[in-house]
Amino acid sequence: MTAHRRIAWLYLLLLLIFISLLSWPVFVLSSSALAHVGADAWQLEAWSQIPKRVLLQHFLEGYKGSLIVAVPVGILAVLDYLLMSRFRVTWWFRGILLPLAAMAIATGLLKTVPGTLPTLLVTGLLLAVAYRLFDLLVGRFFRGIH
Repeated sequence: MTAHRRIAWLYLLLLLIFISLLSWPVFVLSSSALAHVGADAWQLEAWSQIPKRVLLQHFLEGYKGSLIVAVPVGILAVLDYLLMSRFRVTWWFRGILLPLAAMAIATGLLKTVPGTLPTLLVTGLLLAVAYRLFDLLVGRFFRGIH
C-alpha cells in the first residue's frame, strides 16, 4: 500500500470518528437551541435544578444509545466525501447528504415527524458545517504530507 493510500484511509477513518462522535452533542445542541427559540426550553431551566453528575450520566447514556445512528451518519459522511471529489463540480455540494439523510430518517423512521424534523435538519446542517470545517483544517494537513 502506498503512502498516499495510507494517508487517504487514515483521513477517512478520522472523518468517520469525528462525525460519529460529534453527532450526539450536535443533536443535543440543536434540540436545546430550537427549544429555546420556540419558548419551550423547560429542560434548560431544569439543568440548574438537576445535579451535574446526573446530567452527565444522562448525556453519556444518550451518547451510548445514539451510537446505532451516529456510526451510520459517520459512514454517510465518508461516502459523501468519496462521492463529492475535489476534482468534480460536486465538491460544492459536499456535506449535503447529512441534512438530507436527517430528513429521510425523520420521515421514514420516526412517528413524530413534525416535532423531530426541524431538530434533525438543524443537526444535519450543523454536521455538514463541521464536516466542511474538518475537511478544510485536517484536509490541508493531510494534503501537505504527501
